[in-house]
Amino acid sequence: MKDRQELFGVIQDLAQAIQAAAIYPAHHQRVQQLLTRLHGRIGRVSAAVGTIHIGIIGDHFIIDEFPFLEMNPAMGKLLRDIREKGIEKLSLREGLTYGELKRFVFFLVTGKEEASGAKWERISYGNIQTIGKPEALSEGLERSLPRSHLLFGVTDTLKTLLHSLAAAEGGKSISEARDIVASLMQGIRQDAFLIHRLMQLQSHDDYTVTHSLNVCALVVGQARMLGIPEEKIQEIGVAAMLHDIGKEMVPAEILQKPGKITASEFARMAEHPVLGANALRKLDHGSDLPMIVCFEHHIRYDRSGYPRTSSREPLHPVSYMTQIADVFDALRTYRPYRKTLDMKTALSIMDRGRGTEFEPSYYDNFLRMLFTDQAGAGA
Repeated sequence: MKDRQELFGVIQDLAQAIQAAAIYPAHHQRVQQLLTRLHGRIGRVSAAVGTIHIGIIGDHFIIDEFPFLEMNPAMGKLLRDIREKGIEKLSLREGLTYGELKRFVFFLVTGKEEASGAKWERISYGNIQTIGKPEALSEGLERSLPRSHLLFGVTDTLKTLLHSLAAAEGGKSISEARDIVASLMQGIRQDAFLIHRLMQLQSHDDYTVTHSLNVCALVVGQARMLGIPEEKIQEIGVAAMLHDIGKEMVPAEILQKPGKITASEFARMAEHPVLGANALRKLDHGSDLPMIVCFEHHIRYDRSGYPRTSSREPLHPVSYMTQIADVFDALRTYRPYRKTLDMKTALSIMDRGRGTEFEPSYYDNFLRMLFTDQAGAGA
């Protein structure tokens, strides 16, 4: 089991070492003392956990899966210094030498790498979207912050679940869906930043699976913000997670096409809400909500979108929430034909759809969920 305090100690020791290095010359006793302490702690922690992942989300550090919330002036300065250099993620691998660590600390202080041009052997850094330098990618560090330990294996389980439900093999699969949502809800309660970190987890190979999980997390977050009881949120989460099940019946060559799809391919893709709703209708899962949300999640607030219906009745509230989450995650996700959009750009696009594409009160609630202090929300 990971020692949370030892992990947090890495951040604290790093902040003190950088503070000292900014005041004293490299050979000063205080600098040497703090670097030795930091190096020793990194050695102990990396021996136990392997690579140490440190990330920045909002105004806080995340170290492995743990949010570090006890920010003091030294920690705040460290965060600003790191971010000013374009660093949002840092990985320290086992075997880090004292010399490389010292070189990195002074790089963070000065912003300049040594004239020798020595490579980083056990350190990788960069922003959340693209990790540092090309050579860093060889260790698989292009993935973003590690997901909560509560969600290990979830994507594999969800992939199997979507296949079996699309084939009308219900039975235990629906219970597995509820188990996944229960784990997600528990993760959000225990991990203040889980929703933010899930939004960084993008699988290029299993887009539908990762997207379904992300949308589920975003809808669960919206429901919690509305004060909906936990027992109802689980069913809401199941419906959100299954919203794209119809894509299991869309040809893979369309789903995985590296360029933009043609009009005829889009028409085939646009059948997925109806295909999914029909598949869910055949299953006995004790609620019509998954079928309703699956059918409605591409119908806009102004009734444009697809599938076209003659009804002018309001959509189900969970459909409104799912549609918002669906569009947001799609904009934030890398696709072969489009780069990932940052949050500011994605929201500026979505803001234009408030009141037309998106139901305005639910869109406002989504923004509150997104920007509310997650530390308080997750308590």
